Amino acid sequence: MYQSRLSIMKKFPLILLLLGMLFPPAIVMGDDEAPTLAFLRFGQLPSFALTDMAVLDMLEVYGFINRDERAMLDAGNDLRGENINILYRDAGFDFATANLMVEDALDEGADVVLTVSTQVGMIAVGAMSDMEDPPALIFAIVTDVHDSGLATATCIKPPNVTGSLMHIDYDEYLNIAYLQDPDFQSIGFIADANDPATPGYKQTAQEVGEALGFTVEFEAVVTAADYAIATASLLDKNVDAVGLTPHTGSEAGIPSVVNAAVGVPVFSPLVSDVIHGVTIAAGFEGWYREGVQAARMVIAYLEGSLNIATTGIASTPSFAVAVNLDSAELQGVVIAEGLLEVADYIVQGGVVAGATIEIPGEVGLAEMTLEERRAEDAAFLENLHCSPDMIAEQLSTLAEAEN
Repeated sequence: MYQSRLSIMKKFPLILLLLGMLFPPAIVMGDDEAPTLAFLRFGQLPSFALTDMAVLDMLEVYGFINRDERAMLDAGNDLRGENINILYRDAGFDFATANLMVEDALDEGADVVLTVSTQVGMIAVGAMSDMEDPPALIFAIVTDVHDSGLATATCIKPPNVTGSLMHIDYDEYLNIAYLQDPDFQSIGFIADANDPATPGYKQTAQEVGEALGFTVEFEAVVTAADYAIATASLLDKNVDAVGLTPHTGSEAGIPSVVNAAVGVPVFSPLVSDVIHGVTIAAGFEGWYREGVQAARMVIAYLEGSLNIATTGIASTPSFAVAVNLDSAELQGVVIAEGLLEVADYIVQGGVVAGATIEIPGEVGLAEMTLEERRAEDAAFLENLHCSPDMIAEQLSTLAEAEN
């Protein structure tokens, strides 16, 4: 059950956040004891692999791991290293396994927990809620920190929690829908009923639809066999488009949706989904940058220069447009010329044309000296600092919104 933002806010009042500023948590290691990072993921996709790569790249640049240790992690193994121990775990898109993975990391005494995906972040913050002295929790690849219960505002959150938010601009996303169909009036979303983030996605979509004057329908799926049935049900409601929620899980159901969505395009806010068959993708592609931002927080905390309690939630702005002409032909959908003109890349004949998915070198890790890297990372983190005035202002805004 999702609590209101005000009720969550009351669990972490201003005095607790101020105490976190006065007495920041610190890692206290023995002389020869390396800190332990639990790096917890929810399955592996090519896009997620970019986030993993970024985190490991940053740890290597800062000297926490060497080349031989990096090779062990690249092979999927845990690491007991010279400067850091890493529990490198993957739940494989299974919620029961994800719960066990989090419990095991906490039982093993992780000093920092880095989660990749909304699902694992939610499980971790829930598992830590009753702990007297929880480890630092830093999340990445989260689509909505507020409705998922990880935070209520950028600075209003549990004092041991911060992370990076995948920024999805729904206005831009919907502009693409109108560019494809100027008469667009309704969209039907398919969402995983097993996903703990689904209620938040549903609420956001309904609020946006109500504000902009179009109809939003929802169909929940439980198993892979449900995707085609859910799509047919939405078509019976005469939706103008079928949409996927901002998922951070498997893309296994996408082909079933595309095959069943005859006559209407399938939209996704994750650009990488176009490779798996989505007709039109408009939204996030900053997978590597998300990993860099989360790693900045992990490294600064391990080095003792970051107070999690006063570090606000970061955001990774990212927007690109992709079109799959193979899927459009299969569905009997004609892609508007205006949409083709703004597309960053196009899939046709199984080949991607146009821009490529984000290249790690573009973010500059290879070109920077460690000194330059430290200066840029320190400036980034300084911009996330939550002052007492900022915290008080956000608390006041949330209280007013609830009244």
